[in-house]
Amino acid sequence: MLTVNQILLFGMPGGGEIIFILFIIVMLFGSKKIPELARGLGKGMREIKNATNDIQKEIREGAREINNAKDFTNVEKQVNNLIAEDKSQKEEVKVDATDEVQPETDQSPQTPEIKPVEHPNAIRRGNPAVTPPTNGSEQA
Repeated sequence: MLTVNQILLFGMPGGGEIIFILFIIVMLFGSKKIPELARGLGKGMREIKNATNDIQKEIREGAREINNAKDFTNVEKQVNNLIAEDKSQKEEVKVDATDEVQPETDQSPQTPEIKPVEHPNAIRRGNPAVTPPTNGSEQA
């Protein structure tokens, strides 16, 4: 069974292998070309690193936009809920208003009961102290 250290080191060159690879590079390209190769390799590594950073940056921005879109949909749902509540409240007010405005079944005005008012100086029937005048000649 392989251990974690063996798995991590598997495929990695050791010290002797690195020296052998450097010897072959010197033989193929010559000692004068090695600095140019190192510069080119450094530029290539830097470009790869910049490209990976740009890709990671775009992925983060995309994730942020998705989160903002989710927040926007949450806000949109809240606004729609508020609009629905407002409409239901308006409908309740309409129903209440129409209930109050509906005419009553008896629309005839009621006539007040007329009661005779007695004046203090009025002549009362059956009162012997005050006698009504019989005609205009007896008035003094």
